[in-house]
Amino acid sequence: MKKTCATLIIFIAAGSAHPNISLTQIFDSFGDICCNDEKAHLDNFAVTLQSQPESQGYIIVYGGRHQNYPYCHSHPRLPRRGEAQARAARLKNYLVNSRSLDAKRVIVIDGGYREYWFAQLWIASKDASPPTPRPTVKPQDIRFRKGRIKKHDYECQV
Repeated sequence: MKKTCATLIIFIAAGSAHPNISLTQIFDSFGDICCNDEKAHLDNFAVTLQSQPESQGYIIVYGGRHQNYPYCHSHPRLPRRGEAQARAARLKNYLVNSRSLDAKRVIVIDGGYREYWFAQLWIASKDASPPTPRPTVKPQDIRFRKGRIKKHDYECQV
């Protein structure tokens, strides 16, 4: 009987914990997809952030050992230096300028590298720690192709 009462008290105490628990959770993720699909993911992210005004949005972007962009469904090729960062800037720009989110509420984190370019959208409570990137490919294993990044190559065309 004493054991049951103690368990019940612990359960009740845990259930009545402070409602403002710091929490960071993944909202969505996507890889090399076409612009309209990417915008759909970002629109859902923006709506959720707008409905939670005290929350913080994070975008973790991973550069890829291989890239399919800017030609959706194209054959993989080597990335250019700065390509992942250019795409990350486009994601944040869309959220701030097209979806009217405050730029301070959307933080981009360079996640390192994975096999292919990849983005994760995270939502965190006000006092929560930012999400931690989890790269799967070492930077020294990435080969880049020559050429400069052209901004217009990374803008979604309407």
